[in-house]
Amino acid sequence: MEYENHNQEQTIDLAGLLNILWRRRLMVLLPVLAGLTVGLLYGVFGTKRWEAFATIRPGITAFDPSGGPVRQWQLKDITRWYEQELYRKKLTRRLGLPRDARPVIKAEFISAGLTNLAGGDVITLWTTATSPELAAAILDTSMVLFKDYAEADSISSQLKLTRDGLLIQIQELNNQRLGIELKDAGFALSIEAAEQESVTVAQRFDELELSLKLYQAKHDFCLKRAETLQGETPRLQSELERLDGIMGNLQDGDGPVASALPDAMVPIAGSQGPLTIDGLTEVRLKLFQSLTRNQALIDSLAYESDRALLDLSRTKLGQENKIKADLREVEKKIGDLRLKRNLDIPSQSNNLDYQIAARKSKLSLLSPLQRVGQTVVSDKPVRPRTLRATAILVFLGLIGGLILAFVWEFVVANRREIFRS
Repeated sequence: MEYENHNQEQTIDLAGLLNILWRRRLMVLLPVLAGLTVGLLYGVFGTKRWEAFATIRPGITAFDPSGGPVRQWQLKDITRWYEQELYRKKLTRRLGLPRDARPVIKAEFISAGLTNLAGGDVITLWTTATSPELAAAILDTSMVLFKDYAEADSISSQLKLTRDGLLIQIQELNNQRLGIELKDAGFALSIEAAEQESVTVAQRFDELELSLKLYQAKHDFCLKRAETLQGETPRLQSELERLDGIMGNLQDGDGPVASALPDAMVPIAGSQGPLTIDGLTEVRLKLFQSLTRNQALIDSLAYESDRALLDLSRTKLGQENKIKADLREVEKKIGDLRLKRNLDIPSQSNNLDYQIAARKSKLSLLSPLQRVGQTVVSDKPVRPRTLRATAILVFLGLIGGLILAFVWEFVVANRREIFRS
């Protein structure tokens, strides 16, 4: 009977629980308010942190014979480097962080079969920092540090061997470019020489014109001289006929004839005294010789005139055609040189530019680590999470307050038995 009464006293119904909560409401609310206050203060005064993400993959370290990329590093090698935090000391020193700073970078990848061994997947890097710039700088600097670490082995590294080979090829192509530039300069000199030759050939037209003028002057002189001599022939013939008449009179016994001689015959006769038949015969011979020489000179001048005209025509026809042919040949030579210079040189130069650009493109792709996209930084701080922290603290305060209220009620109700000595 006593046992049943004791159970009834220990029985707590819903109304009793609510009564306890009402009477101990301060004990319930105070921890909740404390949790709310602490959560809000944490959100306001807590250190703000931003997160940054970056996606990377093993970089191209060589090229196979077909030009395909070869990746020497594996995903697990890169993630192991980050997991062992091999970046920490140099990263802290490069970014000027305190010596006790411990920046943490997480590297994760999702493997798909064996592609994680062949560099087929990508790695996601994640970190947080007290500023967006610092978060991005931590990831970017860590990538640089890994590249330095990967390229430290310069003896057996495919990357160094491939890079050196491409640099040698680029240097050889640049040397070929110098050869093309020298070839272009040679074309320029050849064109200049051909143009000078063209000027020289053109000058031969002036020389030809001078020769033609000389032949024409000779022709004109001979014609003019022949015309002058032709004008002397009638006079000489007239004098000869007159002399024959005088000689006929002298033979007929008409007396001295010296006074009857024309003035032009006196110098030929050589005397102003009376002339005999022998003297007149000598005068007639001299006059006849003068007429004969005059006619011979006229014929000679006519021949020289015709010859000069013939030489003029022959020289003009032959030399002019030859000069024109030589000029066409020189112009053809200039055209061929310019055509080769304008077609061959640019073609060879463009081909070299393409080969150099292709090797520079390959050279730019060589890296032990390849970034995929850009580093992404959160727009807002991800720490502290005020709402979540406040909700957790309020919930914990509520649970603590309820426990405190019921424990306090139990202690008050049973204090005599608890503190009985």
